[in-house]
Amino acid sequence: MTDARTEIFRRLEAARPPASARPAQWSAPPMPIDEMATLRDRLSDAGGSLQIAQREDWTERIVWPVPVSGIAHVYSSVAGVSNKGVGISALTDHDLECLDLCVLSADFAVVENGAVWHRPKSPRERAAALLATHLMIVVDAAELVPTLHHAYSRIGSEAASFGWFLCGPSKTADIEQALVLGAHGPCTMSLILLRD
Repeated sequence: MTDARTEIFRRLEAARPPASARPAQWSAPPMPIDEMATLRDRLSDAGGSLQIAQREDWTERIVWPVPVSGIAHVYSSVAGVSNKGVGISALTDHDLECLDLCVLSADFAVVENGAVWHRPKSPRERAAALLATHLMIVVDAAELVPTLHHAYSRIGSEAASFGWFLCGPSKTADIEQALVLGAHGPCTMSLILLRD
């Protein structure tokens, strides 16, 4: 048995390709000239939408996915948007199944594909992002990166134990190759960029 193992390792070592120099380091693409137009287009391609508002009164200036007066259940981790209904009373993640709106704050947005990097503050926040009918993500307008290369450099290896990229509503094209938005998660996603 040991002789066979030794022979296998010897053959593998003999078949090893010769060492080659590491590829040259290449630079990631720069920020597009019109970053807002590119971001808006990428979000639109993913089924989402972009809104830009002033920080001090953004809740009054944006277009909400449903009339604010008609929203019964809200989960929010953003100052200025209050929790309502199951957003306050939920004892388990299952209680969030009737959540109308989830409003979260993300670290930054990626212009290349419209994704945002979000680190949930709690498991409940993560569940709310997946179970809400409408998802709104708030990002500081100064926190844009051009590409995922820049995003991964910014996240670094010391990132939190869980983080994810969110981009557009959930989608599937499994059934007769017809694209369906919101099949297994939020039906809409809005990215709100806040400016001073």
